[in-house]
Amino acid sequence: MRVLASIMSATCVLVAVAAPALGASLTAHEDCDADDPDRNIAGCTRIIEDAAEGETMRAVAYVARGLAWQAKGDLDHALADYTGAIRINPKDALAYNNRGLLWREKGDADRAIADLTDAIRIDPLPHSDLLGSGHVNIYANRGLAWQSKGDLDRAIADFDQAIKLDPKDAEAYERRSQVFIAKRDADHAIADLDEAIRLDPSRVSDHYLRGVVRYDRYMGFMGGGWIEKDDLERAIADFTEAIRLDANSAGCRYARALAWNTNGDRERAIADLTEAVRLAPDNPQFAAALKQLKP
Repeated sequence: MRVLASIMSATCVLVAVAAPALGASLTAHEDCDADDPDRNIAGCTRIIEDAAEGETMRAVAYVARGLAWQAKGDLDHALADYTGAIRINPKDALAYNNRGLLWREKGDADRAIADLTDAIRIDPLPHSDLLGSGHVNIYANRGLAWQSKGDLDRAIADFDQAIKLDPKDAEAYERRSQVFIAKRDADHAIADLDEAIRLDPSRVSDHYLRGVVRYDRYMGFMGGGWIEKDDLERAIADFTEAIRLDANSAGCRYARALAWNTNGDRERAIADLTEAVRLAPDNPQFAAALKQLKP
């Protein structure tokens, strides 16, 4: 089960089924479920405006059209459609979830939390309508909203609940680790990232984050007043694994370069920085670091 990969993969979309005999055409349903946002909008609009469609189908079409507007960057139309879905079906947890995510994207954490709280009251772990996907962990989404508001303790409490609901959700552990990082709690952050990696070793971000935490703890940035001697070598190992999983990650190359340089291996640091600059030639930070190290 996933917490939140992206708006499109964590929320509700219309799964096309045979059109009702007295409702919109099968073509309208197929368009509403297509990969093309413009087709989505056109098809979902025909369903929404068809009085012969049932309220449940029209509410789902509103949400699907909202996602299409959101994919096009039109957040106001998306917001209006999620509100339309809630007006028709006030017990649709996914509609509240989607609108809450959108409020967070628009920078309104309080409205996001209110909508996500309503969604949790209805169903904290609804099944996504996205074909082939699992559940939507709304506690995790509210945890992100609390985090954006700066309330880290409530964020952790929500991620605790999210993990309790779905203990195999690697992304939930990663999200909670980021809150622990913000609290400068390296031990809990690493423990969460260890579990995330155990559940899904292919996630580049988890290896990278664990390397960052270990490097920062070695450098004394995480507090505690002591240095874990193994942290620097373990950080390099984490960055190396992240690079193995994604050879085109300039950020991972840059992070490993810093660790190599701290470890006294200037040549390897220069090699990683050279590759980081090649991968991201417009990044001034990478270029400046390379210029500083090169003889």
